[in-house]
Amino acid sequence: MTREEFLICRNYASLDLALGFFTLYDDVEGIVDEEDEMPSRDELYGAPEKGYYDWFVRVLRQLVLQEEGADRLEVAAAAEAELRELRRENRKRMEFLTALTDRLTVYEHVLNRCELRYDSEEKLDEFLKSHPEEDFFARFIEYVKGGGKESGGERIKECIEELPTQLTRQKLFDTIDRTMTLYLDGDETALDEFIYIIRMAALVSDPGELLGEYPVLEKPMRDFESTDLKEMSEERYNMLRDEFYEVSWKLECVIDFYNELQRCINGTLSLCLVCKWLPEEESPISSDERDVIVRVLTDSMDSSLFSALEGKIEPIVEKLNRVMARVEAPDMNGEEEEEYLDVATLARLLSNSMFAEIDPLFVETRTVTRELLHEKEEALFEEMTAVLKGVQKPVKKAIMAHLLRYLAPVFGKLENFEEYLRVNLFGCRDKAEKCASMAILLDIFEQGSYV
Repeated sequence: MTREEFLICRNYASLDLALGFFTLYDDVEGIVDEEDEMPSRDELYGAPEKGYYDWFVRVLRQLVLQEEGADRLEVAAAAEAELRELRRENRKRMEFLTALTDRLTVYEHVLNRCELRYDSEEKLDEFLKSHPEEDFFARFIEYVKGGGKESGGERIKECIEELPTQLTRQKLFDTIDRTMTLYLDGDETALDEFIYIIRMAALVSDPGELLGEYPVLEKPMRDFESTDLKEMSEERYNMLRDEFYEVSWKLECVIDFYNELQRCINGTLSLCLVCKWLPEEESPISSDERDVIVRVLTDSMDSSLFSALEGKIEPIVEKLNRVMARVEAPDMNGEEEEEYLDVATLARLLSNSMFAEIDPLFVETRTVTRELLHEKEEALFEEMTAVLKGVQKPVKKAIMAHLLRYLAPVFGKLENFEEYLRVNLFGCRDKAEKCASMAILLDIFEQGSYV
């Protein structure tokens, strides 16, 4: 890459870091609005979050506020090593929190279907009478077609996830198999990414060593898992609903923290890499952005400084995209190899995939054969079988419904969905579940009419 191209990477990373760090700082150390209904920072952030934030600020301070006479390449190399380690830790946290999010999604799905269980039989009958099956189906068709060809398929998946499902475990596995078959003769990495998504959605991911570090977030999950859903009282239901409402806010806030921290890590790490390929007279950080970062680091932030950053992002993004589109692998030797590896790392750090793997940067993969596909399927289905056999029936149904969103279209044509809808929704024997699912879908239809 040329000097000008590295400068484009520096300018983008500097701008993204300045904006991201101010957001992170304000989230962790900014002024608290006493009227805000959100949980306090002490409730949200524990030792891991505060520790990671302090770790990042210390590294950023060393990089930006270098002592006079310090060797900038040595400082950048030391910062790069620490940031890579912090980034690995951050990815591990996010995987754990993503697993909690998937669990919360499935459990909330179950609770939503129990909402009308405590209403009278007369009230449920009145609801069904006011929404005849043919009228409801017409509303569904109108909603799906209203999304056009591009989003119609996504709208069907959205609806499938909300329907009661009568799938058997084998039928589900057959559907997963059809989707996995699409990866035949492709790259193993892409198949592994799909399997990762399915494992998370099916609640088979192992929380590992982090389990127990977030008692506030984990307690509602444990309360749910210890509840006999078939015999659940209205009082117990209301308690779980309140717990889940509160924990969803907290989980969202903690995930936002790690997303913003990752954004800042990526930007700072990018600057460390760029520093090696710029002439000594070039600053490793753009001047306007450095001013903002320094003011935040020294607790002397003035929002007027952001005026110098306004309107910069769009033209820089366009230039960065053009630069990265021209990146090609060189003959792997000497300095040219080192530069290419740094540029390839930059491409991932500055992409929209904030948690893209960079350690290792390149992984040797195989072509997906039928034998390899079968081997991976067996391992996946064994894990899923253990989960599906170990949960209560409503949770099993919710997992299956959740999984259908990620699988290849079950229906070739929209018309084929009619039978599925009639069997799984209109044929549902649990009147409260049927009414709750219809109410949720009607709300989706209504919201879709305004899009």
